[in-house]
Amino acid sequence: MRHRLLPWAVLAVAIGLALPATSAAMVPNVPVLLAGQVLGVSLNLTPTDFRAAARRVHLVGAALLLQWTVLPGLAVVVSRAIPSRELASGMVICAVAPAEITSGLMAAVAGGDAALATSIMAGSLALATILVPVWLGVSLGGTARFNPLSLVGELSLSVLVPLVAGVVLRFRFPGLARYRHHFLDLSAACLVLVVLAGMGPARPALLSATLLPIVLLAGAVLLTGGALGWGLGRALSLPRRTATAVGFPVAIREFGVAIAVAVAVLPRAAAVAGVYGILMVAGAGTVAAWLGRPVVSGSRETR
Repeated sequence: MRHRLLPWAVLAVAIGLALPATSAAMVPNVPVLLAGQVLGVSLNLTPTDFRAAARRVHLVGAALLLQWTVLPGLAVVVSRAIPSRELASGMVICAVAPAEITSGLMAAVAGGDAALATSIMAGSLALATILVPVWLGVSLGGTARFNPLSLVGELSLSVLVPLVAGVVLRFRFPGLARYRHHFLDLSAACLVLVVLAGMGPARPALLSATLLPIVLLAGAVLLTGGALGWGLGRALSLPRRTATAVGFPVAIREFGVAIAVAVAVLPRAAAVAGVYGILMVAGAGTVAAWLGRPVVSGSRETR
């Protein structure tokens, strides 16, 4: 499933359009699905992997600095020129969301260092509890009413608990390594279900005249993040496996958190986050599968 995210994401969108009640019923389960994404990746990681990632703290710091400054700053500037408050706010909320929880999955599928990508993702989620309210205050001013403590609780249950549980289980039962591909598929399945849940707020936009500007804004956030992630690897002349690991967390944002923030701050802005999620899963999933495709040379096949 992890190598075919695009058709699965398209199916989730189709189901969400045809059965809106099903999509709406999935929304309360988003935190559980986010936890499933993290667990699927963390069951492939060991304490040794994280110790190796800790030795590259400079890369983690560079990725986090780039992620939390350039894209949010650009979004705030551009939002000033957007007449629709809902569209402007939705774009900013997507841009200031933390790294996508499945950054580690995308990196793993692409043949990158999943532990390094997961370390950057975890650091981004931790910083989100402080920086999301700050950026919302800069962009939305007094209209941003968001309780950071609710974000701390959600991220702890959705990220910290399954992350620690997965690593501990993998360390305690080394034989779980034989099921690594199944665990990555679990993460991919949870991601597709989050897309289905995201159709709840996105469906009205997909069926309205505002679809084009929403797609353009969401696409701009995705493409700009992708350019930053790719550019960081190029600027630091990183090897492919490392560049992939730092690139995905910088490039893609957690649309589940963005939807939750939008619902708390300005519900109608959640449509942008929902559309962003569709584009992100389709785009990043396709790129990851392409980067991780088998390379055949003569009669020898490698990953």
